[in-house]
Amino acid sequence: MELVRVLCEKITRNLDHKGASTLLKQPFLSAAELGICEIVEEIIKAFPDAIWFSNEMNCNAFQLAITNRHKKIFDLVFQTSTADRNLLLMSIDTCGNNILHLVGKLAPQSQLNLIPGAAMQMQRELQWFKAVKNIVHPRFIDDKNYEGKTPAMVFSEEHKELVKEGEQWMKSAASSSSVAAALIATVVFASAIAIPGDYDDDGTPNFHKRREFTIFAVSDTIAMFLSFAAIIMFLSIFTSRYAEKDFLEALPRKLIQCLLLSFSSITWTAIAFACAAYLVFFGENAYGLVLVAVSFSVPTFLFTSSQYPLLIYLLVSTYRPGIFRKKSKHVVY
Repeated sequence: MELVRVLCEKITRNLDHKGASTLLKQPFLSAAELGICEIVEEIIKAFPDAIWFSNEMNCNAFQLAITNRHKKIFDLVFQTSTADRNLLLMSIDTCGNNILHLVGKLAPQSQLNLIPGAAMQMQRELQWFKAVKNIVHPRFIDDKNYEGKTPAMVFSEEHKELVKEGEQWMKSAASSSSVAAALIATVVFASAIAIPGDYDDDGTPNFHKRREFTIFAVSDTIAMFLSFAAIIMFLSIFTSRYAEKDFLEALPRKLIQCLLLSFSSITWTAIAFACAAYLVFFGENAYGLVLVAVSFSVPTFLFTSSQYPLLIYLLVSTYRPGIFRKKSKHVVY
């Protein structure tokens, strides 16, 4: 970075405007295309007119950042004055594509690979399209390129295969998780019938006065209803229409609910098992309590560690305020 700063300083100090533009143009556009925010920032500081550089396709830094999904580059260029920013946003490339047409194209595979699962990749693409749509002039929304295509048409054509892959991913995730939910429902239902300690002669559970038995009964009941709810939610994923826009919020929210219900049902099932094991096998033994606590925590930890990253990503991706900074949502024309 020190070398970049020195070079920019020397170029702008010793060369005229045309000479500096000739030397800085290609590094600036390459850095914008590759997402190297630090170099873009240094060049803009040394040579503010660099924001007007464009490549052979007449794409400026804004358009390159959008095409390659580099949020930091976009935010950096967006800090320019309102008039300059609006002119950059209204630029059209040699194919007649405005900035909405460009964001409608499929992201580079290197960017898609950073996101777990085809459904989440589709969600991210929709978020980019929506974010750019909110900051451009309304006439750009239905503007047509030289092929006669609107931004929405470009987006649908480019993401046709990703929608299919997202549907398969969602159904695969729901299928594997619904099996676990059904198994939990079966186990807890059987436990409710064959309670620990059996019954006495008048049909009253032998352990009905023990606190552990009360905890077992409550936990088993909650686990059963949560597992049933999880199964219903997983079925709703199977029967969803999988329209393009559903990947933005509707489908991710269903998956979040399914994962939360599954996690909760497993937790309450583990609590019910721990109480039953303690009642039947250990009585008042303190060492038994430690063993039961360990047996309760292991399955819960395993499920959490395996599903936690996906759940956190889903929550952040679905409920965060937006891709761009809040100030970028209000553009004055």
